[in-house]
Amino acid sequence: MTADLQAENIEPKSPLETVSTEANKLASTKELDSGNETALSLMSEQAAGRELTESEEESDQPKDGEGHVMSVIEHLEELRMCIIRSFFAVLIGISVALCFGKDILRILKAPAGNIQFQALSLEEPILVYLKVSFYSGLVLAAPFILNEICRFIAPGLTKTEKKVVLPVIVCSPLLFFAGAAFAYFCVLPGMLHFFASFGEGVIQVNQRLDFYVSLVSSFLLYMGLCFQLPLVICALSFTGLVTSKHLLKFWRYAIFGAGILAAVVTPDPTAFSMLVTMAALVALYGLSIILVKFFGK
Repeated sequence: MTADLQAENIEPKSPLETVSTEANKLASTKELDSGNETALSLMSEQAAGRELTESEEESDQPKDGEGHVMSVIEHLEELRMCIIRSFFAVLIGISVALCFGKDILRILKAPAGNIQFQALSLEEPILVYLKVSFYSGLVLAAPFILNEICRFIAPGLTKTEKKVVLPVIVCSPLLFFAGAAFAYFCVLPGMLHFFASFGEGVIQVNQRLDFYVSLVSSFLLYMGLCFQLPLVICALSFTGLVTSKHLLKFWRYAIFGAGILAAVVTPDPTAFSMLVTMAALVALYGLSIILVKFFGK
């Protein structure tokens, strides 16, 4: 009886209704499949993004020459070794300079011509000898110290910045010695001749050796540092702070600054030494413009 009632309640479907029902089932199945594919693609994109972020973070971390990410302790250890190597380089440079201290003194005295030197105490010649040897040792060890500094900061530099480091290591000592040679051969003879001849026939000048060595050494040092101008400007150009157009635009201010710097560096009260030094600085500024134009950013 119950089975007959259930049979009566079930209404037979037409073929058209059956086909539409099957089509709806297939459409819902396809929607689910497309939804699953979309979710899977989003998950894969997120995973790829996380991998890319992790790889970028790893690439940004300082690494040594073998690609190993260096920890803070390893950085401190590397810094300690750089300081130790630089210290031994200074000791070797001073030792070499001590062997040739008297020759270095003769070279420093050569631009003075016939000026007579005197010492006011017995220990002054020895102190001057040690001072000259110490400064000469620092100059000899400077390229090695610069190389150690560049080696220490190299893991934190990009490939483009690493390409800039090598020219700095090579050119910086060359420019320093070029500046010292310019001061020694072009500026010092005329400046010292003026000092010696100013009181000629009126007073006899007996120059104290310590003061003379300090004067000449400081002047050579300042001129060597002034000749680092092209390297400084090229380094600023790689950071984007200056361009060749900016340098050309402010050439008047550059000439004015070169005149002030030349007046400060040269102790000679005459205009000759100042003008020669100023001309050299202006020429270096022009060289910097050319270098930035062809090799800068």
